[in-house]
Amino acid sequence: MALKFYDSSFHATHDNETASKIAMKIDLSIMLSNLIKEQGWTQKVAAERLGIQQSRVSDLKNAKIEKFTIDAMFDMLDVLGFRTQMTMPSLHEASIAISKVQEA
Repeated sequence: MALKFYDSSFHATHDNETASKIAMKIDLSIMLSNLIKEQGWTQKVAAERLGIQQSRVSDLKNAKIEKFTIDAMFDMLDVLGFRTQMTMPSLHEASIAISKVQEA
């Protein structure tokens, strides 16, 4: 029997479209959680800075990604000083870059 490889563990249990979204949301939740940790913020402080409820920060840190849209996660990155840019070199290819805005 040949081994089958997947883009992520989610691709083994979900259709490709759903799995890709789940994987992106997991990556974004990890990034946001690590940025909050890097700042040394409590959940309460993170909530105040991000303009969300403390329970939402808890959901984020506990990877309850079903409670977030990708847009909401991008909005939190904006507040933290990051910008998201999508490029589409062709009709069948696109990429998303997230980068810290340089402070003046």
